Parts: sequence; C-alpha cells; structure tokens
Amino acid sequence: MTGKENADIQISVDLTNPGQFFACCGFLELADRLWPGAEGWFERGDQFCIAFAGESKGSLAELLAILVTTQPTAIMKLECNGLEVAPIIAPLAFSLDGGATTALILDAWTQIRMDRGVAKVISSPPWNFWSGQQTSLSIWNGLRAELAKQILAVDFSTSADLFSHRVFQGGRFGFDCGPAWNALDVGFSPNEQGMEVESSPLVELLAVVGLQRFRPVMNNERDGFDYFTWCRPSSPMVAAATMAGAIRETSTRRFRASVVSRGQYAALSKAFSLTAGDSDE
Repeated sequence: MTGKENADIQISVDLTNPGQFFACCGFLELADRLWPGAEGWFERGDQFCIAFAGESKGSLAELLAILVTTQPTAIMKLECNGLEVAPIIAPLAFSLDGGATTALILDAWTQIRMDRGVAKVISSPPWNFWSGQQTSLSIWNGLRAELAKQILAVDFSTSADLFSHRVFQGGRFGFDCGPAWNALDVGFSPNEQGMEVESSPLVELLAVVGLQRFRPVMNNERDGFDYFTWCRPSSPMVAAATMAGAIRETSTRRFRASVVSRGQYAALSKAFSLTAGDSDE
C-alpha cells in the first residue's frame, strides 16, 4: 500500500525538473545499497517517498552524510581492458565501507568506440555536459564541498524542499535545470564567460548517481528523452524499468525533456508532461 504514512523519508520534487527526478532515483539507489530492500515511489505528483524493509532503517541524515564524507576516486585506466581515460570524463569509483570494496562506479558519460581500428574511451552524449578545464572529479568535489557547507547552515531534516537550496557555482554537471541560463536567451554562454550559475549541489550529485541505473528513453538524435514516474513502492531494479516505460501503471506520468546547448557546454531543459495521446515523435 502506498501513502505518505508508510514512508520513512519524504522529499518534495518538481517533476518538470529532470534533474530533480534523477536525484530522486539517486536517493533510492543509495538507500538500497546502504539498506538492502529499500523501496521508493512518487506520491501525489510532488513527493518522492522511500521506505525501508524490516528492521533495516536508514535516515535522510545518513544518506546526505554519504555524499559529503565519501571521497570518490577517478579511474584513469579501465581494469577490464586497460584502456586509458582522459581526466575530463574519468569514471568515479565509490566505496561505502571505508575502502574495502567498490560499491558504485559512475560512468554514464563515457562509452567505448572504435576509432580507426583502435578502441578508445570517449564521451557519451548527451550526458557529458561539461567542457574546458573541468573534470568529472573536480566537479564532484566542488559540489560536495558546497553541499557540506549547506548541511552546516541548513537543517535538511526539517526542510520542506531539499532541492530548493541553491548556490552559485562555477562547476556543475548540468542536471538542475531550474535556474540554468539558456545561451539563446541571454546571447552568450555564462560558462564560457567564467560566470557562475545557480544550482543545487544535492540535485547535481544525486542525479549523477541516479543516471547510472535509471536511463531514460532517448530520441534518435540523443538530444531529448522521456521519463516515467511510478507510484508503487519499487526496488531500484523495478523502478528503473518503469521509468524507461518498460512497465506501465495506470497512474504513471510521462515527461519529455531536451538537452540545451550553451556554447561548449550543455544542460537539461525543463520538461513537460505528455498525455496518453501524445506522439512519440
């Protein structure tokens, strides 16, 4: 049975912000890895809920602490085949048990392709939003530091909307679309001018975690995608299939977002809701 009364954690979410949607997916991913059996679902269109199984009870504070205290490692060479990776798109490896094991590798922005008969690790559009001198590790660590400051200044456990706490940042992954500027609107790219953009460190970090398993349905040009909500308590495995449209519920909502170019950089746009009769084109 769904319902807020059955949830151990409740988070306000704007489903037209794809970054916040992926951040909810990231919350569920971390919750299940820390407390196996955790389930998540969307409630009444503006709440994301997480419930823990049996006696295994986690907390929002513990989930936030993982993001702040866990130091990722950049993978510069793939262990499976020895291919080297450029620092700008280096996968990030996480250990949730003090370094004994690697629990999670984030590499949704990379792919292996043949280039003139040679296998190479290259970027995977559209998820490599950043450019220039930034690297995946430097962006993560910058966001992590900003989130640590926010946790000291704001009581997230009593905040009505965790994702609304934004700060101006020079380095970001590009998922939180709420305040992001469109180069076509302002006439130039804030990133290329060295200007900071207001965004949520929590959304940016969690969205990267969520995207690793929760992959949306891309269009043929890979500059737009659809994602689906789910309203029944689900494990990450089942929820990932539902958000990609493989499992349909009567209360499922479908959203469509696009990738907006800002010079050498890109970011996600606001999404809009699709009805049952809308075209897939």
